[in-house]
Amino acid sequence: MDNKVTKKRINDHLEYDWFWYLIILIVSVLLCWFVFSQINRTRDYEDINFFVSCYDAGDNGFEARIKREMASDSYRLAGTDKYGENVLRSITFETQDPLGKEYATLLQTHGMVSSDILIVGEKYFMQNSAQNFLELTDELLTQYLLPEGLTVDDLQYFTVESEGAVKRYGIKVSDFSRLPFTMNWRSVESYKTQYAESPEEEQPDDTFYLIFNPSSVNIGKFGRKSKAQNAQALYTVSRFIAYYR
Repeated sequence: MDNKVTKKRINDHLEYDWFWYLIILIVSVLLCWFVFSQINRTRDYEDINFFVSCYDAGDNGFEARIKREMASDSYRLAGTDKYGENVLRSITFETQDPLGKEYATLLQTHGMVSSDILIVGEKYFMQNSAQNFLELTDELLTQYLLPEGLTVDDLQYFTVESEGAVKRYGIKVSDFSRLPFTMNWRSVESYKTQYAESPEEEQPDDTFYLIFNPSSVNIGKFGRKSKAQNAQALYTVSRFIAYYR
């Protein structure tokens, strides 16, 4: 059998079968793109999302500050065993005016679905079951959330009495003195006029609480879906309290 490779045979082969080489090239490019996109994809536990209800907001620089701390020796020495490795790629704040037309929809879709941490008004708690959110147990507060020097009694909470016990579900943040968010509608000119004469029960919220989405994958052993070694959201809240209280 003559298997000798000649220039004529190569030309004939390419003339009739060139499209197979084109298909192989396209498939190879797509496979490489898929592999590298998966390698570089941000996993759920590498991204922390805040959904913040506020009447006005400025640039808080929170992400850069947290990332600097998590890259420091102090975090590696004190935080790794408790909060997990420094794997965060981004920390995002989505600020939404609770009086905005799309607020209710965004709260349900962005807030309760894709956010790890939320700040919501007191009326939202009154209209929904607090048990839908993560309970702030003594262990969670004292071992993970409270910055050094603070005790449980130093903060205020949204509480519910259940089965003879008082349970905490939200940390009151609207009275924090250094917040980069405006949570008092009386400080916003357009609302001062609009609601000045409204009855108390019709006035907007000015009391807001920080809560955890129990479906977050960043809250360690306390979440429904998270692993014990992924508790980075708890660290960010601890620093949030330390920075802004």
